[in-house]
Amino acid sequence: MSREAKILTAILVVIVGGLIGLFVATNQPDAAAGPQADHATLVKSDSHKQGSGAVEIVEFGDYQCPACGNAHPWMKKILTDYQGKVTFYFRNFPLTNLHANALAGANAAEEAAAQGKFWEMHDKLYESQSEWSTLSADAAAAKFGEYATALGLDGEKVKNAITNQTYKDLINRDTADGTTLQVNATPTFYVDGRKVETAGEQGLRDAIDAALKNHK
Repeated sequence: MSREAKILTAILVVIVGGLIGLFVATNQPDAAAGPQADHATLVKSDSHKQGSGAVEIVEFGDYQCPACGNAHPWMKKILTDYQGKVTFYFRNFPLTNLHANALAGANAAEEAAAQGKFWEMHDKLYESQSEWSTLSADAAAAKFGEYATALGLDGEKVKNAITNQTYKDLINRDTADGTTLQVNATPTFYVDGRKVETAGEQGLRDAIDAALKNHK
């Protein structure tokens, strides 16, 4: 092979290699590559939220779900790391066929919200999940009342909300919206209206980073 032919072959190899690399890079699965969700279904005007950043994160969660409990610490870290850049919404999706106390937890959190301390109860339920997840219904309600009292809330009102399912309609609305969006497991996260397909903390961070680029 002549010197010129060798040079031409080398150039072609570089070009083909570059094209293959470009194809692979552009065909990697997006961390939040699901279809765009209807915003009116995804978030309601009274949905619980933290922050005021440009990127919206929505979680459909179940207070008794072990995976949600495991996600809670890194979700809090993400909200700290991306402070000022994201807005986080939490919506109820109790898997009542699997978790006997999930609905009670949701009612307790909603009553805490009515008393001005939703996020405090939300955090307490997740951080103390192992204390109450295996209790009987009555014992779980009593435990949630204790948490409320410790947080400076009216514990009796929290227990009554659980007994009377005071927030049943609100919780059912959240669950219905999740079902419409084809949520079938918890936690399920959406970033800027797209379902995060890659599980775990890094998957959520990747989706947030990609969304932030779109807001520049």
